[in-house]
Amino acid sequence: MNRATLEAMLVGLRPRLHRYCARMAGSVIDGEDIVQEVLIKALQAIDGGAMVERPEQWLFRIAHNAAQDHLRRRNRKGRA
Repeated sequence: MNRATLEAMLVGLRPRLHRYCARMAGSVIDGEDIVQEVLIKALQAIDGGAMVERPEQWLFRIAHNAAQDHLRRRNRKGRA
């Protein structure tokens, strides 16, 4: 997979990624922030030569991990 292919795929998947992230975060706004993070991580990985066999699943795994990271950061801020 190259960057152009990934960018084309993201156009179609972005709404689903956003819904997924927003549900995990409990906020449409936080979901948008998470999706932006996902896009950056995915593009950096592809530019770094990552070999991706199942791109849709790969993107949702990145989204899942980014949402969990977001929730952990939010919980830490709540305790401080």
